Amino acid sequence: MEQRTYTFNQSTLTVKFGDILDSQAEVIVSSDDCYVTMGGGHAGVSGAIYQAGGEGIMRDAQKMVPVPLGDVIATTAGTLVHQKYVFHCITIDKKRRMQMMTSQVTEEDVLNYLLQHAVDKCFQLMQAMELTSIAFPAIGAGAARIPIQKVIEQMSIAIARNLANTNRSLNVEFYLYDIYNIYSESDYITLFENLAAKAALVEYQQGLATTDNDIVLPVQSGTRLPDRNSMTHKVFISYSRKDQDTADYLCNILKENGIEYWIDKEGIYSSSNYKEFIVDAIDVSKAVIFISSENSNASSNVIREIGYAVNMCKPVLPLMLDDAPYAKSIRLDISDIDQIDFKNPIELNKKLITSLMYVLNK
Repeated sequence: MEQRTYTFNQSTLTVKFGDILDSQAEVIVSSDDCYVTMGGGHAGVSGAIYQAGGEGIMRDAQKMVPVPLGDVIATTAGTLVHQKYVFHCITIDKKRRMQMMTSQVTEEDVLNYLLQHAVDKCFQLMQAMELTSIAFPAIGAGAARIPIQKVIEQMSIAIARNLANTNRSLNVEFYLYDIYNIYSESDYITLFENLAAKAALVEYQQGLATTDNDIVLPVQSGTRLPDRNSMTHKVFISYSRKDQDTADYLCNILKENGIEYWIDKEGIYSSSNYKEFIVDAIDVSKAVIFISSENSNASSNVIREIGYAVNMCKPVLPLMLDDAPYAKSIRLDISDIDQIDFKNPIELNKKLITSLMYVLNK
């Protein structure tokens, strides 16, 4: 079966059929249990990496166990010829999975979370480690027994999203290895169609000035963009510009209490060329206020901000403007965080400031 390549901004995604150990990418990805036993059997990806890379990979991994479900750790690549690192995605932790299931989430929510979260974490590690190439297998389709169609669906969503949101030049490989010859090319048609559609959409959106129906204005001539060293705020505000009135009210509350904040009110930091400013603003902050509404939970910009904040271990304070549920991609991350009902904000100013000051002073 021939390989297929898709372009996202400056990056490429190549879907290949074959053995992931043939890849020459800097990073090779494996899926494993929370103790990284690399026991997927010789036919499994983790077992094959162990056989080819040696015990050094295992020894390095054991320094970091146990690893939470959906998380990723980076280890040496041992004696693998082309790779610098192995990223181990944790897809097997029966106890933790059952705990998640008791939190009023479905099996589908759990699978979507761990697959997308694992892919997102791989890209975060790549950025932190200044790497530019990575090879993914079908994460969790082996010993974790996650249905291949679910794996393909969620991984393609997460990979395409990460490539669409970076201006770096990355080379990503997605290996599909049907060791039992039970799938035909038609089984992968949905994957090919989805990736082609996502790549086309990214190309189309590059020429647009709006995303998520939130207004994004071009940067005016002479606008001075802040750098990270000049940022002194304590709080990052994540919201949909459809909720501008509430955001303005919140800013006034923070200002009256002497709390410095960051908010993108004009939309000049939301275009693809200015994502680094959003990242820096979240990194500098000590807490993130999430104005949760039907509007914000439908905005991919807001969801990316909250997802990044969670991954960077930033405390998130949800202010609930309505009864809309959290977007699925962040539901598991923040479902256990205490909410502040902000439908009548005047009565809740004190509770907000008390909660915020507690977080800032920790």
